[in-house]
Amino acid sequence: MSTTRTHPRHEHRAPVAIAVLVNLALALLLPDQVLFFPSWAVPLLGVLLLTPLIVFNPRRLTRETTWSRWLSTGLAVLLTVANQLTVVRTVIELLHGHAEGGAVLLTALQVWVSSIIAFGLVYWELDRGGPVARRQPGPWDSDEADFLFPQESDPKRADWRPVYLDYLYVAMTNMVAFSPTDTMPMTVRAKMIMAYQALGGFILLALVISRAVNIIN
Repeated sequence: MSTTRTHPRHEHRAPVAIAVLVNLALALLLPDQVLFFPSWAVPLLGVLLLTPLIVFNPRRLTRETTWSRWLSTGLAVLLTVANQLTVVRTVIELLHGHAEGGAVLLTALQVWVSSIIAFGLVYWELDRGGPVARRQPGPWDSDEADFLFPQESDPKRADWRPVYLDYLYVAMTNMVAFSPTDTMPMTVRAKMIMAYQALGGFILLALVISRAVNIIN
C-alpha cells in the first residue's frame, strides 16, 4: 500500500554548510587591496555564526527558534555585505588600474562566485519565511511566495519544495543573464534584491572585460 506524505521532508544541512564554507575560504584568498577588514575577520565571524546552527540542526533543518532564525539570517547578511564591500573595492581597483594582470581576473572570479553563494543564501532565507517554515504542514500558497518556481505548476509535484541549490541556481542565472530565467520574483523586495545583484554583476563584468582588453593590448 502506498502512503501519502503529509508534508515534504526537511531540507539537508550539508549543501548550505558547504556553500558557506566555500564562501569563507574564498574570502581568505582575496588580496588585501580589495578588503575593508583583515582577511580572517569575515571567515572567523562566519564560522562563529555557522557552528551553533550546525549543532542545532546537524543533518536536516527540522526545527527553528528565534535565535536560530536570527543567526541564520545574520550569516546570510554578513556574507552578502562583506561580498558587496569587496565588489566596491574591486571596482575601485579596476577603475584606477592598480590591480595587475591575472590578479584582476582571479579576484573578479572569486568575488563573482562569492556573490552567487551569498545572494543564494539571501533568497533561501527570504522566501516564505525560510527553509524550516517552507516545510511546515499546510497549503503551499503561491500568493505568499517571494519566488515562483516552474515546479509549482505541476500537479504531480504538489509536495515539492525548493532547497538551497534551487536558490543558488536563481542567483547564478541572475548573475549571468542579469534577469530572472525560469524562476520569477513575485514580491517587490525580491525584485529589488535581484535587480541590485544583477546591476553589481553587470558593472563587475563590464570593468573586468575592459581591463582584460587593456592588459591584452
